[in-house]
Amino acid sequence: MFNATRSTTCLKAIITVFLLWSIVGCAAPDKADNAFHPVWPPPPAQPRVRHIMDIHSPDDLRKPSALDNLGRLITGGGKQILTRPNSAAVVGDNLLCVTDQEWQGVHLLRMNSSGSKFVSLATDKLHFVSPVGIAEFGKLIAVSDSALNNVYLLTQDGKPAGQIELPDGFARPTGMMYDSDMSELYVVDTLANQVFVFDSNGDLVRQFGSQGIAPGQFNYPTHVFVDNQGRVFITDSMNFRVQVFDREGNYRFDIGAHGDASGFLAVPKGVGVDSVGHIYIVDSYFSNVQVFDEKGTFLLSIGGPGKGIGQFQVPSGLHVDKNNRIYICDSYNRRVQVLEYLEEVSEGVANHENDSATDH
Repeated sequence: MFNATRSTTCLKAIITVFLLWSIVGCAAPDKADNAFHPVWPPPPAQPRVRHIMDIHSPDDLRKPSALDNLGRLITGGGKQILTRPNSAAVVGDNLLCVTDQEWQGVHLLRMNSSGSKFVSLATDKLHFVSPVGIAEFGKLIAVSDSALNNVYLLTQDGKPAGQIELPDGFARPTGMMYDSDMSELYVVDTLANQVFVFDSNGDLVRQFGSQGIAPGQFNYPTHVFVDNQGRVFITDSMNFRVQVFDREGNYRFDIGAHGDASGFLAVPKGVGVDSVGHIYIVDSYFSNVQVFDEKGTFLLSIGGPGKGIGQFQVPSGLHVDKNNRIYICDSYNRRVQVLEYLEEVSEGVANHENDSATDH
C-alpha cells in the first residue's frame, strides 16, 4: 500500500512538471523574426548606421530555454533587468559590462551565452553606491563610483580585484577609457575638471585640464574615448562641446557649441569613435546621437526623444567596440541600444531592415 501511494505521488509530480514545462514553453515564444530595425539616414538615402537590438536584460542576448522559465516559475525569481544604465564597455570578445546606478552595481552580460551576472560588491566588504564609468583594464574591469570617489577593479567573473588610487584622492570620478595600445587608463574627474591617466600598474603617469572655458579647460567633463589614432575625446558637458587631445593632453580641436540646431550640443554625455573615424556624440538633453566626421564636421543625427526603437530618453554613456558596434545607454528607457556602422553598404544590407536582432 505504501509503495502504491508513493508511485501515485511520483506520477502526479511528473505530470505536474510536464504541464508546467509545457505552460512556460508556450508562454515564452521565440523573439519575433520581423523585429523592426531602423536605419539612418532613412530611405531612400543610402543607410550608414543600423539598429541591431535593444538590451533590457540578459535574455535579450540569448534565447531562453523552457528550463529557464520553469526555474523562474518554481522559485519565483525574476530576470535581472537594466534599470538605469549609465556607461557600457565591451571587455574581451564577448563581455558587455554596464554600470547601473539604480541597481547600484554592474551587469556583466555574456554575449550569446548564459554566463551573465550582476555584481554589487566593490570590495569584499564594500558595496557600490553610484557606479558611473566602466572600462577594460588589461584583463580586469575598472569601475568608477562617483559617491565613493574611487575606482575599483573587478575580475571578468565579477570578483573584487583592488583599487586605483589617486594620491590626493578623486573629487568625483566618472567616465573612463582604456587605451590598449599604451596600456593606460583614462579617468575623468568631473568635479576636479581634470583627466588622470594611469599605467598598467595603476600608477598615475600624467594629468591634464583645469576649470574654465578656454581650449584645454573643462566645465564638468563626463566621458572619454580614445580612438585608434590615439586621439582623446572628452565630453565637456557644461561648455557644450567635445574637446579632442593627443595622448599627452595637448589640445587639438573641439566639436560643437551651445545651440539647438544640427551640429550644436546642449548636454553632451557620451562619445565614441569607430574605426573609420566617425565621431558619435550622445546628447542627454536632445535625446539623440549626432555623428561627425574625423575633423568634426556634422554628418548625421540619430534618434530623438521617445520610447520606440531608435529613440532615447536621457541617454548617457556611449561605447564603440572594435567591430564598429555602438552601445548607447538609454538610461530612462532602461536599456542599452546597439547600433552598427555599415562600412560597406550594399543593396542587400539596405533591404534587410527587418532582420531579427537575434541573428547577430
